[in-house]
Amino acid sequence: MKATLFKNKVPLAIILGICGIAAWTVLHAKAADTASATAPQVIQDGFKLWEKSGPSGAFYEWQKDGLLEGGMKYTSLTTYFRRLDRSLGSYKSFDVVETKHIGDRSQIVYLAMNFERVAVYARFVLYRAEKKWVVQNMDFSPKPEALMPWLAFQDVNYSD
Repeated sequence: MKATLFKNKVPLAIILGICGIAAWTVLHAKAADTASATAPQVIQDGFKLWEKSGPSGAFYEWQKDGLLEGGMKYTSLTTYFRRLDRSLGSYKSFDVVETKHIGDRSQIVYLAMNFERVAVYARFVLYRAEKKWVVQNMDFSPKPEALMPWLAFQDVNYSD
């Protein structure tokens, strides 16, 4: 009788152990996805300003303290988004699509900016200065594959 109980407990313990490892792996992956889906503070601050004052506030925040400060990109991007305002509708939110770390002090953050009528995609190149992340460069497009080239080649069937 004791031998039968022992034989049944060993496979049960193995199964429970495997299930526990699988559950831990799934929870760990979910936590990593959530952590990587958070945009650096400079990007979040820009979008908060976009909600209050429109694109000029956001672009001012994003060019501040970085390579773009004092350049013409701020003006041209503000003009571009103001011109598109009727087509886009009002800004609603943003989603982090992917973050690629280039090194300890630089990364690229890909976003989907959600407006009333359409999404606009963004790529921010960020550099970790002494005290905070700053925007080194930024680009925007209504075509996601223009900023995220790997999307252009997904699900492509070259035999057709």
